Amino acid sequence: MSVLRPRSTRMTGLVATATAVTAGLITAAPVHALTGPEVPSGLHAAVVKLTIGDETNGRACTGTLVDEWWVATAASCFATTAGQEVPAGKPTIQAGVTLSSGQTFAVTELAPRADRDLVLARLALPARGAATVKVGALAPVAGTDLTAAGYGRTRTEWVPGRPHSGAFTANTSDATTVTITGKGTDAICKGDTGGPLLNAAGELVGVNSRSWQGGCLGADPAEKRTGAISARVDDIAPWITEAITPRRSAAANEAGGSERIRWADFDGDQKPDYINVADNGEVSVWLNRGGDPAGAGGWQSLGRVTTGLTQDRSRVRFADFDGDGRADYILVNADGSVTVFRNEGGDGRGGWKDLGKVARGVTNDPSKVRFADWDGDGRTDYLAFDDGGGVTAYLNRGGDTAGGQGWPSPGRITTGSTRERARVRFADNDGDGRADYFIVKPDGKVDLYLNRGGDVVPNTGWNVVGQIASGLTTDHTKVQFVDFNADTHADYVLAGAGNSATVFAWNGGDKGNGWIELGKVASGT
Repeated sequence: MSVLRPRSTRMTGLVATATAVTAGLITAAPVHALTGPEVPSGLHAAVVKLTIGDETNGRACTGTLVDEWWVATAASCFATTAGQEVPAGKPTIQAGVTLSSGQTFAVTELAPRADRDLVLARLALPARGAATVKVGALAPVAGTDLTAAGYGRTRTEWVPGRPHSGAFTANTSDATTVTITGKGTDAICKGDTGGPLLNAAGELVGVNSRSWQGGCLGADPAEKRTGAISARVDDIAPWITEAITPRRSAAANEAGGSERIRWADFDGDQKPDYINVADNGEVSVWLNRGGDPAGAGGWQSLGRVTTGLTQDRSRVRFADFDGDGRADYILVNADGSVTVFRNEGGDGRGGWKDLGKVARGVTNDPSKVRFADWDGDGRTDYLAFDDGGGVTAYLNRGGDTAGGQGWPSPGRITTGSTRERARVRFADNDGDGRADYFIVKPDGKVDLYLNRGGDVVPNTGWNVVGQIASGLTTDHTKVQFVDFNADTHADYVLAGAGNSATVFAWNGGDKGNGWIELGKVASGT
């Protein structure tokens, strides 16, 4: 299994050749840096440095943390050639982010905005505790004062170690851009592309895109213009919010099978919690606050949340039936029917609401039944295996209590990759909210098939990824896939002695940038 551990990223090759466009205006590839004063320590702490490409052909840009997972910057920073459209998903060029604290993170996903020079870049791990900026809601009015910040060149430095800022005046705005002019000699230079344009309240209203670079080190000495163009963000705050908000998928998918330890989002914070189903049927929960690596507060114990309804833990499942983001208690009865108790906080914290029998079921063998969100609507669906390994889906539309349309079935969604259904896992790998198909093979290797509608969609129903992990054990019962760090991508969870658990965070898998070892996240019970 290709395991990556967090490591520092060397900041080299910071400048690439600028491309001239209309009347000498410079566009980003790595362009721009501010000639204003160095930012005092602690001010504009959300401003980050981006390094894109390798040491030979690297470039530098600036960005701003808008969330602990996401950086807003210029899409042109990630273009392989000037003017080329930047695709969504994994960057085609390797990229890293350095925070003001010196911490470094890899960029693993891009969410570009099609109508302007703007992209949101997701970090491999969250920048816990780092400063972020609020996105402004009003367009800059002509004549108002604005501030820009960046890690680019100054008048005297090629590669400054700290960000600089400059004072600017808003000129005009159109549907996607705002033009600005530097006050005095302040200008935007190479390396500042993607940096923030802030209003008087410190809110992000633009992302710097192009400039004349008047007075910047290395620029034409005859160029005196200090104007620039920034991509507006004030009008797309809802788009940014939607893009950076994790899709609700962890709660809707069960994880743990018939084992003692389960993983499901009990409290609705989009992180899977540690659930222990005792031999007598009692259920205890520890809420995920970052796990053991986060220190004493990494787990919040709720204690016993229910005495349970059976001592046969193989019939007990935890998944979100009603789409409220919290995992409910699901019981597969001896006759195959399914009863749900809605999670309203558990014993002593709001209790459970009996929703009754929500499904008659299609089998009384609980090993053939899985609960996972097949269609990505945030509610767990009913998946049934046949003896050959095939799976038929029944979509949750409220269950039997909703009448005849409570469980519409698209049919058999896969013929399966193995007759050993215990080796199959359903979890969301690509962050689209729909459960994907994982198989833990006898040699421990893991193959992945991305859910694109399944066999009912001719030719394109499955995206065959292939091997994503060489594996760490041949005992498939010790392997689960859950989104431990809430980045919308399922991680590899390895069970250890004493019900302990070690997590390897998804970072592209064996065909990408591997896995990041988070270490032992739970010492067990």
